Amino acid sequence: MVSNYEKMKRQMQKEFLKYNQDDMIKRFNIDANERYLTVDFMGGICRIGRKNGFVECNDIDIEGFREADYNEAMTIYDLLCWSKPDAVPAGQFVNMQSISKIHSTAPSANSGFFNQEMKLLDHQDTLLREVLEKLGGVIIDGGDLAAQIPVFCGLDLLFRFWNSDDEFAPEIQFFWDANVLSFMHYETVWFANHVLIRRIREMMEKQMS
Repeated sequence: MVSNYEKMKRQMQKEFLKYNQDDMIKRFNIDANERYLTVDFMGGICRIGRKNGFVECNDIDIEGFREADYNEAMTIYDLLCWSKPDAVPAGQFVNMQSISKIHSTAPSANSGFFNQEMKLLDHQDTLLREVLEKLGGVIIDGGDLAAQIPVFCGLDLLFRFWNSDDEFAPEIQFFWDANVLSFMHYETVWFANHVLIRRIREMMEKQMS
């Protein structure tokens, strides 16, 4: 049985084919051939089939491509198809609550989405630093560990992590470029957050095994 997520992904796959790919190539300086559009995305590479709109991503340290999951594919489609023609990064980071138009319904990074991941990252600074750097992250001051991660065509994400102590649980914080909503919908920003956390988790687990 096909899930609703899979149905939505397939629908967007068809929608992608309605957009002018030559405009995408020119605007984002995309590497393209007859078969694929290839883009740097969240520390890795994704490619989109020009005739079928199918999105594939590579896993860091593993050759080849796999089918993009829902969050990866929907983020790629939004960036390529929906972003405004005049969208440019502001170069200034703001938190998730600041970019939400409805503050009262804006979910928190620690509202249950990433509880397992926060436990995995807790007090693993050396390993987490290595993973963030493999994702192209530039380590900066902030929290117990923070990195500026390249997402797409100059659009960056600031990831910040706080370890637990006697009083507080571990905490993940996301900060995005102030102009992120010119590149994608607010809901898609959360899809991208999930992409990053999944990649961090899988790379951490691989290193620990």
